[in-house]
Amino acid sequence: MSKMGSDKETIFTLYMVKHQNILEEELNLKMSEVVLEQSFDITVEGDVQKKRVLMLDMYAIERDLNVEIFVENILTKSNDDHQRRLLKIIERLEKGIIIYQALGFREKDVQELRLAVEGKDINLYFVQINPEIIPLIYKLDTELHKLKVSENLSLLHTIPNPIRLLNDISFIKEMEGKKTFRKKGRRDLSNRQEINEFLLEQLRLGIPYFFPFQKSKTIREDNCILQFGGGKSGITLAISPKSRGKAFVELRFKENSPIIYKAIKEKEQIARERIGEELKFIDDDYKITFQFQPYKDVQMTINKLVQIAERFIQAFSNYTFYWDKKEMWQQHKAGI
Repeated sequence: MSKMGSDKETIFTLYMVKHQNILEEELNLKMSEVVLEQSFDITVEGDVQKKRVLMLDMYAIERDLNVEIFVENILTKSNDDHQRRLLKIIERLEKGIIIYQALGFREKDVQELRLAVEGKDINLYFVQINPEIIPLIYKLDTELHKLKVSENLSLLHTIPNPIRLLNDISFIKEMEGKKTFRKKGRRDLSNRQEINEFLLEQLRLGIPYFFPFQKSKTIREDNCILQFGGGKSGITLAISPKSRGKAFVELRFKENSPIIYKAIKEKEQIARERIGEELKFIDDDYKITFQFQPYKDVQMTINKLVQIAERFIQAFSNYTFYWDKKEMWQQHKAGI
């Protein structure tokens, strides 16, 4: 989710993720392991630069074919920026399914993409988005509080045919997959990377309405802290199962956001009552933090982090998202 920018494409993509049957039925696919915003390495052989990645709008595995599915969404007609992104993906890919969803497609873009997949084991689906859904997405994006959007995605269900496969321009052929599909096993909670991945899973399950948690994150083994957009530019929500001997949830303020920190601090006692007496305001760093000693049981630590993260989101989101738009506060009365 963009920080206080337009979330229209994120809203549409999240709708597709939560209602994957729409894509499955229209495209005759079976999708598993569906995620929002998956990183994709576009480094080519011999590239001496550092690895570069694209963030895919959606990623999944086709269950029957056992091949990867890459989805790119744009709520306008196809354009040069998305064309470059798709060409980079095709250049790096030998086998897979690419789904390009847009309001319409320029003829030159269709021809260029079809030419790019020739000779490769890639199926290319051009899918037209029903323009009638756009005003409803705009309504969700501009008229609803960020924390209320997820529970109101059903508004988009009022459009009976949200997408349509354009068979005449798509490039679809018989293919066999090579990627082994397997269910994820039990997490190894003695491994830091596994702990962080489990934490992210639990944040998504426990707080599904907070969009930053729904996006895929690249979690390295040396990550101690997961960081998410916390609202306006310069505000970060940081969560750690263990860093410097402590587990914590923190709201960090940079750039032009200290004024928001100071406004929240005026409600310090109320915030402490809502979140816990361990809550601290660090004035020198413009940081609000809740720290505790991690439990021996890692799952207990993660359960508490999810609980505290939700209290942060509920208490502070009016300030962090709508500091300059206080008429939105009435939609979320649970804040401090």
